[in-house]
Amino acid sequence: MAMRDLTVGEQTIRYDADATAAIYRGLGNGWAEDCGCVGCRNFLAQRSEIYPAAFRDLLLQLGIDPNKESEVVADGPMENGLHHYGGWFFFIGEMVSDSECLSIVREAPCFECSFARFGPCPKEFRDRPRLAVQFNAHFRWVLSDSWDSDLWPAAVRPPKVIDGHKSDPA
Repeated sequence: MAMRDLTVGEQTIRYDADATAAIYRGLGNGWAEDCGCVGCRNFLAQRSEIYPAAFRDLLLQLGIDPNKESEVVADGPMENGLHHYGGWFFFIGEMVSDSECLSIVREAPCFECSFARFGPCPKEFRDRPRLAVQFNAHFRWVLSDSWDSDLWPAAVRPPKVIDGHKSDPA
């Protein structure tokens, strides 16, 4: 491994960008494409615009494909009209010095990130030393579908159609 050190805010990590990039080349797509819920569809509709340049640069430096997040969570609307999102990108690395502080990306008023030891880890990273870049952000709602359009109770949720076949709605 060609490990390099990086300090962001009060956290220092050691990472292997080449090993990370090799894993990302083998991944078909990110979480949001596989999930398909309305929150993820809203995320996908603006993924190329929502990450500040400094965050994209950080991901690329670590060997991470910014279009292949490990998971995205859409928490819904907030009082300011924006929607809270969180997410994780994993990479080959280890923590050198930790901190509880999130680094605020200065070019975006509602975007912060940090390195984390835990999160929803893809199987491709589980047998190696790994860390995640986690983010918290506030995004616009850009879809014509409403936020709660697919938040159905399981008993009345319509079945999904996958490859022309109806699936169990639960």
